[in-house]
Amino acid sequence: MKLEIKLCLLFILLTCITCDGTLGGFSTIRFPTSKAKIKIAIDSLYSKYPEYKIPSKWDDNDNWSKRGYDFLESHIFYFKDTPEEMYYISFIGDEETFKDTTHIDIAIRSVFTNRNQKWLKQEEFGKDEENRIQTRFKNEIVSKLEKYTNTKSKDLEN
Repeated sequence: MKLEIKLCLLFILLTCITCDGTLGGFSTIRFPTSKAKIKIAIDSLYSKYPEYKIPSKWDDNDNWSKRGYDFLESHIFYFKDTPEEMYYISFIGDEETFKDTTHIDIAIRSVFTNRNQKWLKQEEFGKDEENRIQTRFKNEIVSKLEKYTNTKSKDLEN
């Protein structure tokens, strides 16, 4: 019994040491629709605007599964115009939350910048950069998702 407890504690310790930690989050955006409809809207957005898909030169940076985040349902949006960057977006909630068809929440969880050549969390940006990122996301992605779902989203942080 003592050996099992020691092995369990060792496993927990190793997991904590090797894990990338938790992702931060920019403002949470709530859509008054189901997760299924937002997923269809995201597919439509990628279809109509393929420039938002990850370019092949940055494919290696879509390493979220390797980093232990494959449990998150997520999408990556690429922005070619300066500043060139990618936003890692995920649905916010758990299995029970996702069953609610009256709303779904999404948020930027991390940003890959051409300048830094790595994924950065919200707290690694100054307030002005954070606002610029959130505004770009709302203007270029959220507005299109609103159009495709015929809804109006709400920023839960404001």
